[in-house]
Amino acid sequence: MTEETKTLGIAWQSQERVPGLISGEDALMIYNSLPDQARVGLRYDEETRTMVGSTPIAAANLDSLAQKYGARTPNLRDLSRPEIMRIAQGEYYIDSRNLVARSRTDSAWGKNNSLLKTIYELAEQKLGRITGSFMIDGFNFVPNSEDTGGYGLSLVAKPDFDVVQDERLDGEHNGKRFSEVDELGLPKFYSNGSRMWYAKSEGLSRLYLDWDLGLNSSSNSLAYSNDYGRVVFLK
Repeated sequence: MTEETKTLGIAWQSQERVPGLISGEDALMIYNSLPDQARVGLRYDEETRTMVGSTPIAAANLDSLAQKYGARTPNLRDLSRPEIMRIAQGEYYIDSRNLVARSRTDSAWGKNNSLLKTIYELAEQKLGRITGSFMIDGFNFVPNSEDTGGYGLSLVAKPDFDVVQDERLDGEHNGKRFSEVDELGLPKFYSNGSRMWYAKSEGLSRLYLDWDLGLNSSSNSLAYSNDYGRVVFLK
């Protein structure tokens, strides 16, 4: 890799929107670019030169790095693109860089509450009054040693910070089926759909594509991962 070409050496796959798993000559550099607090749940496998695991924290932070090389991490819409679903199906789960907020506090996972406070403040600055569930994009996580009850991270808005309110994000739609999504990546619910939507009823959650191609926004922890997770870049 050279700064002149601005090309990352990872496992790109040749398609219209080219996805790449973080594996190859630049995988260690990408992994090391994350602060320690954002690496929780992730590991670098030296034998395969692969970053193993995935969290929305990593997906959000690595988007800023990817953009320097003409790439990005997935948003919710990307999770329903065929080239991403082909990577996930039967193999991996893939996080988007989005988060969903459904209430100002999270009774099931107290670690989310300091982030929720910031998220609601930023969302109200962007849209004014907030009613119902909403999805955010365009943010980074930075280390915060004072956040002893949370993830040790603060959420900071980037210039492209965005907020989308939509009733389909509400927890009451948990378990509904769909086959297609709209331009935002939100499901068009249909009783005979081939895919499943999962949503928690309150608090904060990540948004990820599971290996059965369902979209999941029911997970409490933003820092949990296992070896089936993969962060994906697109260019």
